[in-house]
Amino acid sequence: MKTALIISLSLLVQAAPVCAEDFSPAAILSVLQESRELKPASAAPAIQAVPVDFQADASAAEAEKEWTVMVFINGKNDLEPFSLRDINEMEMVGSNRGLNIVVEVGYQSNNNMYRYLVSRDTEPARIGSRLLGSAFAIDMGDPAAVKDFVLWAERRFPARKYMLILWDHGSGWLKGNPVESSAKGISDDFVTGHNISTPQLGRLLRDIEAGGARVDLLAFDACLMQMAEVAYELKDSRVEYIAGSEEIEPGDGYPYDKWLAPLAANPGMGSRQLGVLVAREYLKAYPNGFQRSGMTYSLLETARVPELAVKMNALALAAVNANDKAAVLRARNEATRYSLPDNKDLRRFAQLLARHSRDAGVKTAAEDLERFLRRGLGPVVFNGVSANKGTYSYGVAAYIPQSAAEIRGYDELKMSADTQWDEFVRWLLQP
Repeated sequence: MKTALIISLSLLVQAAPVCAEDFSPAAILSVLQESRELKPASAAPAIQAVPVDFQADASAAEAEKEWTVMVFINGKNDLEPFSLRDINEMEMVGSNRGLNIVVEVGYQSNNNMYRYLVSRDTEPARIGSRLLGSAFAIDMGDPAAVKDFVLWAERRFPARKYMLILWDHGSGWLKGNPVESSAKGISDDFVTGHNISTPQLGRLLRDIEAGGARVDLLAFDACLMQMAEVAYELKDSRVEYIAGSEEIEPGDGYPYDKWLAPLAANPGMGSRQLGVLVAREYLKAYPNGFQRSGMTYSLLETARVPELAVKMNALALAAVNANDKAAVLRARNEATRYSLPDNKDLRRFAQLLARHSRDAGVKTAAEDLERFLRRGLGPVVFNGVSANKGTYSYGVAAYIPQSAAEIRGYDELKMSADTQWDEFVRWLLQP
């Protein structure tokens, strides 16, 4: 979803839409903190919450279907008004004999949470789907809330394949819209002041599996989440594919009806086919990009991510050992950057480094990484950009920072523990 960063900057600068890269890091962080004070118009339904203990729900399971799509909508922030639109898009299709669409949605305006089995409904001003339960004051910035939703949804609505969509703010490993000063990840709950960090995200998927459930396709309807650091955190889970964007998303996010309708008509499609479908329809909905930025969306195969980390490690070692900093800095400065400018497209960076370096070892490592990131050879199984506003974006970003202002917490990531990429980042930032 659109970050509060973009909303706030657009309010402060009464001119053409702007991107975060047009501002200094200090100005960005100041605006991000102020964005928490935005008070959007209420979009919460006029339904009184009746607390339900979902963990004690003894309702009988439905008959098994082909797909259960679980959408965790954290509207407990300035994105709340967009939640009604997206649920109504889902209702244009609705669940059918081969498909369950299950939603958990929380609202900042009334601090309530509701769960629905989405059914077909054409009234755009309300939610007409079957309400399965509600509760007060659920912390949607707590990974336990996502786990509870997934375990409950898969027990009640079993299927052969499962998709989990995390709908909210996102900024890759680094939380560009911090609820807490040290928070990094996804799912901002402005009421509690919590969100889900990147390491917590990895543990969340493993906890879901320990509880007897699984996610085949994990999709981020959130900004800036398609990063090597995020994907590597998920490598030990059973997630087959990861769908996400290297760049920001508009507030409307996915056009849910456009890809749910083909899925409802053909629920036999696999995780990869569905992930590509989501990506194509998302990009088709925004051919002219957003906020002066080109749109991106890609699908990664999780099983290939560890090999990506090996090649990133080889490049990091080669560059540091050769002390080839001038070439690295030039490649970093020329590589495609996103609305958090320390996020760079990894393949484009490798291309440029291979071009600029005069060291044979660095050239070889950069060329090897660049080849591996070509679609179909490594983890990137689909990549696309907005039709009328192209960008050198090839499917996965990495943290290649220009300042040390936000490096705190980077060493907590699995990629930092398993590779030399964090040492490479710190070497890069040394004067």
